[in-house]
Amino acid sequence: MKQQITGKTVRVLGRTAEDGGMLWLMSSLSEAGFTVSGAAEVKLALKADDTVGDPARLDLRPRYAVHVDGKRILDARMEKDEETLTVLTDAAKGTHTVRLVKLSECTQSLMALKEIITDGTVEPLNDAGSRIEFIGDSITCGYGVEESDPEKGFTTATENAEKSYAAIVSDRLGMDRVLASFSGHGIVSGYTGDPSVRNGSELVPPYYEKAGRNGYKLPSGREAEEIPWDFSRFRPDVIVINLGTNDLSWCAGRPERCAEYRKGYAGFLKTVRKDNPGAEILCILGVMGEGLNDSMEAAVRDYKAETGDEKIRSLALQEQDGKRNGYGANYHPSEQTQRELADIVTEAVRPLCPGIQK
Repeated sequence: MKQQITGKTVRVLGRTAEDGGMLWLMSSLSEAGFTVSGAAEVKLALKADDTVGDPARLDLRPRYAVHVDGKRILDARMEKDEETLTVLTDAAKGTHTVRLVKLSECTQSLMALKEIITDGTVEPLNDAGSRIEFIGDSITCGYGVEESDPEKGFTTATENAEKSYAAIVSDRLGMDRVLASFSGHGIVSGYTGDPSVRNGSELVPPYYEKAGRNGYKLPSGREAEEIPWDFSRFRPDVIVINLGTNDLSWCAGRPERCAEYRKGYAGFLKTVRKDNPGAEILCILGVMGEGLNDSMEAAVRDYKAETGDEKIRSLALQEQDGKRNGYGANYHPSEQTQRELADIVTEAVRPLCPGIQK
């Protein structure tokens, strides 16, 4: 999608919202990209949400990267409410590409591109020939992927969606991408440390059709979950769903709960299909526990039997090998595990979209 930022048109990927004259980057891997020609200098003016001013939430501050001409020149977390970055100097000759990418997830913090400051000519980046959406949880967000101590907890300093399997797959196949991923969330229960207590507040289905999930009030007074997501902005050729890891904490070993997950999953597939009528759908599960793999595959079969939809398939995964690959924060997938998961998903996605890079 193309969108104007202070009169300059950029290509926008990911779940974003225009509010207060700014482009709010919400989802992991949401980005603004453009080319600039004849510029002596290029600056990006950014705004953060309220995490930067709250000593109790400094670990949640938005993290972002800036890529210039295909090279990452900056990887940082916001330190102030507003910051201005100089990303190009003495660039009057030639045309350069600039991409601002959010590396951390929506539920933790938000950031906005306020303005592109340059004397050059700005044009939006071209779209890729194909598109992919990932619906998932912390695994898809790249939670803790840069941490080597599995006993360490969450911080955006070690969450990097560009090192998640979702980013690797889309980069390898040359596909534009959108992530709808929320750490700790599930289909019928979010993560719970007490299996007797369902976590009904952290579920993906209620937020899939929203711009995001975050309690921060944007300049208009709206919150991310009060903004409907316009599915016409991004029509994926392929959708990868990776949900059930958090449900497992509540469902494991309880047949009636597994059956509830199965029914809820099949119901969610109807929503995904309604919003994305032409997409191929690939359902995966298992890298952080195989206990709901059979239920996930059964849900896909139930959905197909009821609807006759043949553009959907499932893929059960083996649990990660932490002894071989190590772990990230809170025993999440390490970089090596994310790469191995990307290998599997890449080969599963490749035949679903003839237009992708071979």
